[in-house]
Parts: sequence; structure tokens; C-alpha cells
Amino acid sequence: MTIVVQMHGEPGSGKRTLARALGERLGAVVLDKDVIKAALLRAGVAEAQAGPAAYEVYFSQSAGLVRLGHSLILDNPVFWDAVERRWLATAALAGSPPILIECVCPDRAELLRRLATRDAVESQPREPLDLALHAGAAPTAFEPRLTVDTTRPLDDNVAEAVAHIHARCPHPPLPSRERAGVRGPQ
Repeated sequence: MTIVVQMHGEPGSGKRTLARALGERLGAVVLDKDVIKAALLRAGVAEAQAGPAAYEVYFSQSAGLVRLGHSLILDNPVFWDAVERRWLATAALAGSPPILIECVCPDRAELLRRLATRDAVESQPREPLDLALHAGAAPTAFEPRLTVDTTRPLDDNVAEAVAHIHARCPHPPLPSRERAGVRGPQ
């Protein structure tokens, strides 16, 4: 079965770290919107156009990947209705129940440390998110969702997220090694 997991949370909340760990665990493609937006910015696209253009490429690529049968972990926040609609359409195209995992970092000092020290691409902020500065932005009200505290150990959050995915999707994909019948070390 093809699944689509939408990550959510403010910059520095741990979305990318958890998304990558989940992608590896589930054998899913992790699609990071910031990689696309950063490339557009490097190519000279203005900030005002780079965000919308990045989302257009991102969701077009998402649709193409699910049509090929790939499960996806979508690494981007869901602060705009249009983004939520596109994610839900991608999940429907895949035949996946909508799965939302929200990352939160309740320790403000830790969030600031992450933002200041992370290996960021051009499109990733180094300051906490202020939704008031972004037209049309608002927290998503989508439920059900799993909210994980990313100050906890990554392995604990991965286990909790996988359990949530299994609850929403009783037959999630197997990692690629298991799909191919390859067994790990004994």
C-alpha cells in the first residue's frame, strides 16, 4: 500500500530529522520543499515567487511519485489552506488515509539553538516563525494528528510515529529491502 505522511511544525521543530528517520524506517521517499525553494532562490527567482513555485513543483512531483507507487513523507509545514488541500489530494491519489505528524519543540531555548546552528539551505529561516508576517498563514486544524515532542529521543518519536501510521493505515509499506525479499543480518 502507498502511504502519504504529511509532516508539520514550525522551523526548527524537528520535521526534517523525524521525516528522514521515518522515510528510512518505512522505505518511503522523503520530499523536502525547502530543497526545491532553495534551488529556485539560487537560480535568481525572487522570494515572493519562489515559495509558491516551490509548492507547485513539490506537489506536482508528489503526484508523480505516488502514481509510480512510492510512499511519501512530505517535509513541509501546513500553515496555508492551499498546502493542506494539495496534501490531502496527494493522499487521496495514493489511496492513503490522511496522516499528519506535527513536530513541536516546547523548549524555546532549544528551538533557538537549533535554528542558529542547523545546516540550513537558503530558504530555511534562522528565526522562530511569526505567522502574522505571512499572508493567509494559520495553524492547521486538521485532526486526527500525532503531535510529537522532539526534545524526546528520536527513536522514541519514530516508534510513536510508526505506531500512529499503523493505526491510520493497517498495512503500511515495507522498507524496500523487505519488499525485495532481502533479509537483514541475522
